[in-house]
Amino acid sequence: MTRRTILHTIESGGPGGAETVVLNLATRLNSDEFRSIVLLPKGPWLNPKLKARGIPVYEVGWQAWYDMRGPLEMVRIIQREKVDLIHSHLAGQNFYSCIAGKLSGTKTLVTYHGPIELADAGTLKGKVRLWFVRNTADGVVVVCDAMGEVLKNAGFNPGNMTRIYNGIDTARYKSQIGANLREALGVGPSTKLVGMVANVRQSKGYEYFVRAADQVLKRYPDARFLAVGDVNHIIAEPILRLVKELSLEERVVFLGFREDIPQILSELDVFVLASTSEGFPLVTLEAMAAGKPMVITRCGGPQEVVEDGKTGFLVPHSDSDSLAEKISQLLHDKSKAQLFGANAKVRVDREFTLDVMIRRHEHLYRSVIAS
Repeated sequence: MTRRTILHTIESGGPGGAETVVLNLATRLNSDEFRSIVLLPKGPWLNPKLKARGIPVYEVGWQAWYDMRGPLEMVRIIQREKVDLIHSHLAGQNFYSCIAGKLSGTKTLVTYHGPIELADAGTLKGKVRLWFVRNTADGVVVVCDAMGEVLKNAGFNPGNMTRIYNGIDTARYKSQIGANLREALGVGPSTKLVGMVANVRQSKGYEYFVRAADQVLKRYPDARFLAVGDVNHIIAEPILRLVKELSLEERVVFLGFREDIPQILSELDVFVLASTSEGFPLVTLEAMAAGKPMVITRCGGPQEVVEDGKTGFLVPHSDSDSLAEKISQLLHDKSKAQLFGANAKVRVDREFTLDVMIRRHEHLYRSVIAS
């Protein structure tokens, strides 16, 4: 069997969901059939993880979106490494990779992870980039049906799309020893912990999470609401101001970026995702694997995973009242919360494992390379 070289490339080093998918693909493909190399900007998260696992990493960066130095450097790497397939992630890098693919005559596969990637689709830059990718990519991966609909509305050919749900290593989230969160927070074992794991970004809906916390705390004044994720202080400023205005400084705690997510999830009583727009967030699967009852907004891909009233509650996005109502219900009804968590574990083990995701990508790689 001829071993094929896959160039995985992304415009960000994370931390984040798309970057985690790149990490898993580059390190988990069948090494007898595929050889992985990765091209990305310099960064402190994904880059060292890849290098530690023996994956060749090329660090390339450029500033202006029309700067051709980046794609030309990609072409040199493609030729030097005898790349058989480029697999690109996120809108900006998808554009550059399609240019490099055309210049080098290399098949190019692009993945779109969320609607936010098309936020500039109405600008000249956005129109040019989407037009080029639409007309040159050999295949398009979408992480959920909702993302597929977004691309169809942007003029992409449905016949050129493949939906591959993200997957996780479910074993990492089972039988975890607690992270001693309650001890670190200075609260007792009976204190309810409600947590959201998401970088503080525009689409994550943290303002609705905070307003929901304000309502729930009127019923459960000893509860703590935890925000786990990288904090962009410019975006976070109005959210932190809201926390202060509502006098929730001791009840809503920003833990920042953490590597010990499995342990943190193990201590939560309820997991929340308050996003206004999502593709297919890995953390939803992680909370399911940890057996956590969930309150999730209808914001894209998550409603393709969470079964309302069976594995969690689905509520409208941008609706703090609905968030608060369902969080309170799960804190009150322990038996329902336990049932939701048990059902979630079964579903994620059946349909959303990392092995399933990897095998589907391998099948697609073979198909695109052979076409």
